Amino acid sequence: MLLYLFALEEQGEEIFGTDRIPAGVQYFTAKAPIISAKEDISEEEAKNERIAAWKRNGLLLNDKDVLTAMEPDLPFRRLPCKLNKEDQIVGDVADRKQLKDLKKYINLYLSALLDDLADGNVEPNPYMRGRSVGACVYCPYTSICAQREIAGVRNYEAVKPERFWEEVDKEVHRHGSN
Repeated sequence: MLLYLFALEEQGEEIFGTDRIPAGVQYFTAKAPIISAKEDISEEEAKNERIAAWKRNGLLLNDKDVLTAMEPDLPFRRLPCKLNKEDQIVGDVADRKQLKDLKKYINLYLSALLDDLADGNVEPNPYMRGRSVGACVYCPYTSICAQREIAGVRNYEAVKPERFWEEVDKEVHRHGSN
C-alpha cells in the first residue's frame, strides 16, 4: 500500500493536481465483523459495536485537518489514531518528514532487493512471527523449498514506533539520503 501511496505522490499529477502530499494508508478486513451481545441491544448500539470492531489499521499523516477530513465526527472511531486529552494526535501517525524518510527507506530496500535478484540470490529467506505465522503458511511452494532446513529464518520483532522511526532515520542517513 505504501508503494501505491508513493507512486501516486510521484506520478499522480494528472489525477490529483500539482500539490500532492501523502495522507497515509488504511486497510481493514472486507468481512464485516460479527458482534455478540448478552441481551437485546438497539440498532444504534449494534451499529456502534460494529464500527468499534471494524476499526482500520494503517499509517496516517499527523495532521488534524487531514484526519478530520477523513472522519469529521470526533472522536475518531475508525481511524488508527485518536486525540488525547491535550488534543494531540496519538496512534499510527507520521509527520511529513517521517513519510519522506519512509519513502526513501522503501526505495533503498527495494533497490537492494532488486540487486539481490539480479545477482541470482533467490534462496528462500522467509520472515516468520513465532513458529506458525508467516509467509510459508500461505506459500504454494512450501512442500518443495525445504523451509525447515533454512538456516537463520528471520522472525518479526515487535518494535515501538519510536524505535521504528529511529531505524528508518538511521538507514536513510547511512545511505546519504536527506
